[in-house]
Amino acid sequence: MEKERIIIEVPSGALHVEHAACPRGHSLMDPVLPINGYPSIKVVLQYGDVRGHVHLDPVYGSFHNIFEVDIPEGVVVEMYCPTCRTALKLDEHHCDFCHSPMFALYLPNGGMLEGCLKSGCHRHKLKLVDIDAQISRLHGDDHIQLLM
Repeated sequence: MEKERIIIEVPSGALHVEHAACPRGHSLMDPVLPINGYPSIKVVLQYGDVRGHVHLDPVYGSFHNIFEVDIPEGVVVEMYCPTCRTALKLDEHHCDFCHSPMFALYLPNGGMLEGCLKSGCHRHKLKLVDIDAQISRLHGDDHIQLLM
């Protein structure tokens, strides 16, 4: 199937992730520690011998992440599923801004959220597959709640 690439600009905070998983399908959502009123996205972060959990802000474009460990600015980290320890790094993808490796969180219906693994770089991409259902939510509402 041929795919078209479209760019949609939405206000920061208008979208949030409800369902994110690792490549093996384990949920990364953590209702125990919400951020911005929504369950956070819990992953394992590692650089060198330093390893700990990070709770990622589920609101797209907001970066109120909660770290168990201190990560120096500019360090490229590794990211893993806390359930199965599968790496979330994308082998062939690099950040358009700093050229560091990217990670992926898998969303329902084939969607994907990609982010840069360099601490302090906030480049990210959201790929949706069932865009028709999402676009229809825009009409008459200034907030989108993606089924992710």
